[in-house]
Amino acid sequence: MADENMSKDLINAAFEKKNAEEPVEDEKIKEEDKATEGDIITFQRDGQQLEGIVTSSKLENSVVVDMTIMDDFNERNLDFEKTVVAHTKYSIKKRRDV
Repeated sequence: MADENMSKDLINAAFEKKNAEEPVEDEKIKEEDKATEGDIITFQRDGQQLEGIVTSSKLENSVVVDMTIMDDFNERNLDFEKTVVAHTKYSIKKRRDV
């Protein structure tokens, strides 16, 4: 009985966490407002305004961004050349040239 209660509690906790993580309807990004490969985006990270070019947009809730396009990339001492940015955390600076 105790194992059954613990199992139900774990399932309920996981369900509540998933619901808390899902964006509310107003925060969902429309497909046409999402960045695609080749777009340049800007975003905040650790108090810095960063920008990068989207190298992959196949993730459901985010994009992969290459930040080496910034003129001062080497001076910023960032740990990685690429990062993942959620759709709700960036703005599109320039759409790729088609």
